Amino acid sequence: MSKRRCTFALCAGLLAAFLVWRSARAADWPQFRGPNHDGVSAEDGGLEKWPDHGPKVLWKANVGQGYSGIAISGGRLFTMGHRKPGAASSVAEEVDQVCCLDAATGAEVWKHSYLCPVGSYYGPFTTPAVDAGLVISLSQFGQLHCFEQSSGKVLWHQNLVDDLHGKKPYYGYACSPLIVGDVAVFEAGGPEASLVALDKHTGRLAWQYGKGEAGYSSAVSCKLDGKSCVVALTPAAAFGVDAVTGQEMWRHSWKAPPQSSATAPLVCGQRVFVSASNEKKTGILLEVAGGKASVVWQNQNMMNYFNASVLHNGHLYGIHSLDHISKNSTLRCLDLQTAEVKWEKAGVGLGGLILAGTRLLILSEAGELLVAEATPEAYKELGRAKVLDGSCWNAPVLCEGRIYCRNHRGDIVCLVLRDAR
Repeated sequence: MSKRRCTFALCAGLLAAFLVWRSARAADWPQFRGPNHDGVSAEDGGLEKWPDHGPKVLWKANVGQGYSGIAISGGRLFTMGHRKPGAASSVAEEVDQVCCLDAATGAEVWKHSYLCPVGSYYGPFTTPAVDAGLVISLSQFGQLHCFEQSSGKVLWHQNLVDDLHGKKPYYGYACSPLIVGDVAVFEAGGPEASLVALDKHTGRLAWQYGKGEAGYSSAVSCKLDGKSCVVALTPAAAFGVDAVTGQEMWRHSWKAPPQSSATAPLVCGQRVFVSASNEKKTGILLEVAGGKASVVWQNQNMMNYFNASVLHNGHLYGIHSLDHISKNSTLRCLDLQTAEVKWEKAGVGLGGLILAGTRLLILSEAGELLVAEATPEAYKELGRAKVLDGSCWNAPVLCEGRIYCRNHRGDIVCLVLRDAR
């Protein structure tokens, strides 16, 4: 073989390997709200052909009670649950558990349990984060664990309250771990630090920022003003800090009541949409430039309570609710530029949704899975199926052609619309 042909073959092989690696990476859903923290899936195949009888159930499992979401990486599913003693239980004391399942079969790969009281609600609220062979979890009482992804071996552990001087919010910690670069970021809510960042490999403190009460929102990472930025939402403010140093990049403050929204910020280019549990309970669109955040608009046309909106072609799609009353919630489409409500649909309760291609995948609070077109013209439903009972406050996850849904009892159902490829 000539040198030129050999070089071409080598480059082609490297390109093919890169594309396979990129495809595998794109298919993962490794942290809360997905790979880009925006509720957008890299997949869309299968949703255009919704079966009349609903999607096929591939497997079911129970991981313990709670509101933890689902993360998927490397063919494995990670979530959390709570177990209490009882006739049908294998535990003698109240425990939280971090579970690793085979994403294709639901078979348990490993599980780690630790003592944890029940709290204001049964079970953890946060979703584990997976990165670089590590799995990091957080309980509602501030217990942090870092596991080896392959084996479940505990690599380090900390406590936001006991070790990092945080203060648990009334309902418990609900901020899912955010891994960005070499650090894992948490909302501690203490007198010494509002946010803390720990070295993801060792658990040592890397930086801390601000002070003040913790809320129930999860931080996200993005690029703003050309820098790697962590965007967070507390009861008193929305702000961005440098992901490497923790230095403040911008901040927008308000006067907030004791309870705050549990919704993550949504970065829309150089703009950030937040649902603020301020005095007026409003949705706010901020423009971030030059170290300042200015208000583009602020009103009650879109206020997310539990789950954040998604953005598609200049429109927000999300579940609007000013409180925790299910009947007061509606699925809405909002023009991001003008804040005009384009349409709304009742009946979803306080569920969650993601975007897959040009379609919305919605899990209602009552456990109905719906597919609808992401279009501002009107609500266009393509299909629906009852997949779970109980309360469903988590958004569904789409990964490798499979849909994963969970309820507060810890029941997980894996559904398939097409063969994984």
